[in-house]
Amino acid sequence: MRGNRRGPSAGRRVRAALRSLRAAHLEPRRRLAAIGARCGRRWRAYASLGAVAALVAGAVVARAPITNWVRGHPYFAIAEIVVTPTVRVRPGALLQWVGLRPGMSIWTIDPDALAARLAAHPWIRSAEVRRELPRRLVVRVRERRPVAIVLIDQLYYLDRGGAIFAQLGAQDALDLPFVTGIEAAVLAGERPYPRHAIRQALRVLELLRAAGLPFRVSEVHIEREQGITVFPVDLKVALSFGWGHFPAKVTRLTAALGAVAGREAQIREIDLTYDAQAVIRLRQPRGRGQRARV
Repeated sequence: MRGNRRGPSAGRRVRAALRSLRAAHLEPRRRLAAIGARCGRRWRAYASLGAVAALVAGAVVARAPITNWVRGHPYFAIAEIVVTPTVRVRPGALLQWVGLRPGMSIWTIDPDALAARLAAHPWIRSAEVRRELPRRLVVRVRERRPVAIVLIDQLYYLDRGGAIFAQLGAQDALDLPFVTGIEAAVLAGERPYPRHAIRQALRVLELLRAAGLPFRVSEVHIEREQGITVFPVDLKVALSFGWGHFPAKVTRLTAALGAVAGREAQIREIDLTYDAQAVIRLRQPRGRGQRARV
């Protein structure tokens, strides 16, 4: 009788243990099913994009005929062209220069070739083009900054590197220093003298600006033998720099102008070509100049 009473109790315990094991075994499956149900809508939302991406990848790898379909698909039509801010050239004019417009397929754009065409614009120093799939194009440009004007056959702008890059228009202001004396050498195609001489002239202009001297420069004249002479706008004095050692010469010029402050109208020339001194030549009614060394 004891064995009969114990038998059912033990059986129930075994069956309960089996049910617990089955429940524990099924629980991960239920959880996965619930996660799958929640994510199903999200995956379906990306299905079309995934399909297009798969087609593109297949076309690139296999070079299948479907490439033409992808290139002409409206999904890849350029909807936005972002151009970095410019000062001299309007962004619309730049896009017109390279024949770029919204609606073109982004796959027809060669970023490197487009950047090279942009850099060929007279006012553009460098350019970079980047595609942002599926429909955005980013164009970054660096404009040239004119620092002087040079007369060759026409008036042209010079940038800080000495490059002659754009012709002045009828409406352009003549408010930059003129670089003169180099026209014949440029027209004759001499190298490397014209470019080197222009760079030296611009170096003098840069040093004068950095020194904060109280005058604007009207002209920088270049002579092959005599070197560089600067003519200020308000100060009617010729500043002879010659060639080389320009920082030291600007320092001597600053000291010389301080020594003759208030008497600038009497000065005809300040010659800085001598070592460690500035020679001041004064105006004389009879045309005979006097010299003073500072």
